[in-house]
Amino acid sequence: MKNIRLKDHSIYLYDQWNNFRDLTEKYDKIIVLMDPNSKIYCYDEFKMKTEIKGLDTIVVPDKDNRCRSDVEGGASSGILRNCLEQYKNLETCKFIYERLTELGADRHSLLINLGGGVICDMGGFCASTFMRGFDFIQFPTTLLAQVDGSVGGKLGVNFNGYKNLIGIFNNPVGVFIYDQFLVSLPEVELRSGFAEIVKHALILNYNLWEQIKTMDKLNMDILLPLIEKSIVIKKQIVQTDPGETGKRKILNFGHTLGHALETAFINNNKSIAHGEAIAAGMIMECYLSMAYYNHSPEWMDDILITFRKFFPKFEIDEDIESEMLENIKMDKKNRKRKPNFTLMIDIGNVEYDLEVSETQIVKSIDYYRSNY
Repeated sequence: MKNIRLKDHSIYLYDQWNNFRDLTEKYDKIIVLMDPNSKIYCYDEFKMKTEIKGLDTIVVPDKDNRCRSDVEGGASSGILRNCLEQYKNLETCKFIYERLTELGADRHSLLINLGGGVICDMGGFCASTFMRGFDFIQFPTTLLAQVDGSVGGKLGVNFNGYKNLIGIFNNPVGVFIYDQFLVSLPEVELRSGFAEIVKHALILNYNLWEQIKTMDKLNMDILLPLIEKSIVIKKQIVQTDPGETGKRKILNFGHTLGHALETAFINNNKSIAHGEAIAAGMIMECYLSMAYYNHSPEWMDDILITFRKFFPKFEIDEDIESEMLENIKMDKKNRKRKPNFTLMIDIGNVEYDLEVSETQIVKSIDYYRSNY
């Protein structure tokens, strides 16, 4: 693995700790933002490896301990996977701003976001807006955050039940990928991150898709070499379109329907991981691609065979479907209230800004119900 250089920062995949110490030595105050799981599984090793003294910490959600790890709770919770996503909102940002104020943070401070995608998104957003912005580092601890949220500078929070409705583009001063943090992840989190790797293959890299098709299960030996490939793929797109006004929109494949499903599940207290929702969204949008470009049923079946090996099916009842259709109307990629999709001309080749009728969207949901 090698470090990946972007225009104004680097993604560090080797010699992380020496690079980290060099990058952080100039700051007056360093604050670490965490979720309960990253505090339990990652923070002690982080402190030991960085050798930084006097770190301040913020743990969210924190006020009433409603979101705890299975280890501390003693029993598996049906809502644990969605728990942090439910707190990705302005109320939690208010709590973070209050803690930053209490800790004496200023524009010479540094915020380290040590956690999954929610922590990196929300922490970066808070750092970028507190006192009109101070520096932050992304230290993603989940596979999803490492291959997706680590590149591109998208930051934000959910609002009024709609996903990522408030946010900005802003890059960290550095991103650090430490693969050993993945060892403690449950299988559902590995699947969630793997969905983004699959997406990158489908939209941009036929050879990577062929490699994924040969896989039968997820394990660390298989996943680690894929992290760098996936980051490089996303980097190539993001650098050509940092503000998502053109080609970067291809990275939204699977996300229009996937986000609609994820939001509907969360609003109805149903459990689904982000990547699992995106996987379901990709299946539906593969169906839309099949209909749009007249692909054969065999083309679609070949894709489904691979998805079935890794991603579970979720039941979409009439209420969830109805809410999905409403959520799509508020998708931030819309133009004139009409949803825009990225669809596959073929494996590794896509088009973006394509309009699809609500009738076809409903057919894609029906297809998922009946064929997956």
